[in-house]
Amino acid sequence: MALSLDFKRAIAAAAITRLSAGRRTVDDAAKWVSEHVGDALYANRTVAAKTAMLLDYRKKILAAANGKADQTRIAVARYHYDQCLEWVAKAGLKPEKSARLLIETMRSRF
Repeated sequence: MALSLDFKRAIAAAAITRLSAGRRTVDDAAKWVSEHVGDALYANRTVAAKTAMLLDYRKKILAAANGKADQTRIAVARYHYDQCLEWVAKAGLKPEKSARLLIETMRSRF
């Protein structure tokens, strides 16, 4: 089953959040995620461009919590983002391990 692009981006945003809960800044976390997602989210882009796009998308998702989402798909992405964070929190995973698990799950073809 293929995951939608918005779902993949929500997973990546959750990975950024988890990494930034640890030792990394949000920018460093976004760069790490950008380096590990390959072309799964933003094909044929540099790491710097992917990083900027992921940070922008994460910002849109976080704004959805305040009722500021202007699109239904962003609200749905926020739901997926929250579910990803809840999933790794219930598992009791540390930030680095949870981010790796999220990215591996996103890249897998289950």
